[in-house]
Amino acid sequence: MNEMERRLLYADKPEPVKKTEEQNKYVKKFKEEREFDNIKKTTILNDIIRLRVFLAFCEELEMEPFELSTHDFVKFFNHLNNRRNCSITTQNKYFNLLKVFYRLLRYENFREFEIESNNRKRFTKYEKKHYDTIDFETYMKILREVVTSSSRTKVRDALLIRVLWETGCRRSEALNIRYKDCDLEKGRFRIRDTKTYEERTVVISEDTTKIVIDYIKQNLRRDADDFIFQNEVTFNGKRVKPDWVTAVFKKAVNKLKEDGAIPKGRRVVVHSLRHGRATDLLDKGVPIDIVKEILGHKSLETTLYYSHSKERKEKLLDEIQKLL
Repeated sequence: MNEMERRLLYADKPEPVKKTEEQNKYVKKFKEEREFDNIKKTTILNDIIRLRVFLAFCEELEMEPFELSTHDFVKFFNHLNNRRNCSITTQNKYFNLLKVFYRLLRYENFREFEIESNNRKRFTKYEKKHYDTIDFETYMKILREVVTSSSRTKVRDALLIRVLWETGCRRSEALNIRYKDCDLEKGRFRIRDTKTYEERTVVISEDTTKIVIDYIKQNLRRDADDFIFQNEVTFNGKRVKPDWVTAVFKKAVNKLKEDGAIPKGRRVVVHSLRHGRATDLLDKGVPIDIVKEILGHKSLETTLYYSHSKERKEKLLDEIQKLL
């Protein structure tokens, strides 16, 4: 029975884990190690919630984490599946958490279970959220749909989508741009709060720069630490919520699908802008190592994934065919 089927049958939510002093001992060590690695607070808090579930299971067995055998770990993941109704995706998150936990606390007993699980491909078939990349033409259709909408925030929303396309930024990175991060004489933004914890500089076109300059003059708050994309409903200077960007983008895409401008089978999401930008740069001959730096990828393998996209392969085949 999958997660959706459980929800349809009003599956009971698992009881919250009771915190104990024994758990706190391990949580404290884990938190200190993660803070030393400069992991975001929200990530640490989410990890600790899952870690307490595991530590509570250890207490049920009356064993310390370093005493568990490979079969005990099997029992734990059966516990997640059968008693806590965790999806495969959630179980995979627990698996990755335990890899980090045992590595940071220098315990060796998880290693055998990890190797065996990899050999059995137990945690490789988790649900992945697939999405399609988009080209410039599709991007322009979406942009036009937002601009011509009746939304009172359509100018801001369209500008944000334009910045996302030109910079290849992640949604959160663009929303976190502040006045102090802008060099609008050169059309550049400094991206600070990144997934890889490394700052980088991105560029926008001359036309987009002019629009940004005109737009941010209208913001209620314009100090150095204020966001350039502000909430226009509350007028408190707070940044636009990520879910709002997703909703605006999704509404435009759905309308275009209804009109037949985008095939209904395509999964076009906000992240498609980033993927599309990477593909566009590669198609224009920008070296892959430069594309990696622009997108802020930690590994070249991630950028290679974009270069091997189905859409790019099909386009290259069309170009090759013309040469025949």
